[in-house]
Amino acid sequence: MRSKGTRTIKPVDEDHQIHDHPARANLEALMDQKLFHQRIKSERASAYWFAASLWGVTGLILGAFLGVYITLAVQQGSADVWRDNFIAGAAADAAQDSVNRRPSLLPGPDAPPPQNP
Repeated sequence: MRSKGTRTIKPVDEDHQIHDHPARANLEALMDQKLFHQRIKSERASAYWFAASLWGVTGLILGAFLGVYITLAVQQGSADVWRDNFIAGAAADAAQDSVNRRPSLLPGPDAPPPQNP
């Protein structure tokens, strides 16, 4: 059961001070140092990723340009050889077609064997 009556509330001590732990300054310094080292690691990792991506993209672009240049140089250098081979192949095909269109000088399979005198 509740008691009836008034309660007295004591006022808060205005002189009450919060006492810090004596090593609090050292702990804060350690935390600041840890945060600083973590930030340095993060910045270093970002710099490594930036350098790697920069070198990667640069190498990709240079490789593409160099590949196109070498391909064109090889094609220009081998154009005469390719043209000669193409012309020789076309001439060989034309000669083969010409020979195939002539009548055969040899007797066919149904012809009688030649007579020896």
